Amino acid sequence: MSKDIERTRDKLLRYRVFGTKMDRFHEMGLMFPKEKKSYDDKAKKCRVLMKNIENAIAEVDDGILSEILFQKYVLGRSLETISYAVNYSKRQIERLHLCALEKVDI
Repeated sequence: MSKDIERTRDKLLRYRVFGTKMDRFHEMGLMFPKEKKSYDDKAKKCRVLMKNIENAIAEVDDGILSEILFQKYVLGRSLETISYAVNYSKRQIERLHLCALEKVDI
C-alpha cells in the first residue's frame, strides 16, 4: 500500500475517533459544568471534522466506491461484511476499497 493511500486511510479512520471524542466531551461537560462551553466547542470541532470526512466520501464519483468507504469508515463494518451487503466477492471489495482510497480527497 502506498504512503498516500495509507495516509488517506488513517484520516478516514479518525471518523470513529472523532465520534468517540465528541461523546466524551459531552460527558465531560456534564461532569464539569463550569467548563461546559469549552467541551461543547471541542465537540463542535469534532462534528465539523466528521462532516468533512462524510463530504469527502460522498464526492467519490463512483457509487460503489463511496458506499464501500461509507460502510467501512463511518459505519465501521469489515470488508467481508461489506462484500455481503453489496453482493461482491471479498477480494473484489478489497480491490475496490484500494481504488476508493486513491480517489477520496481528504
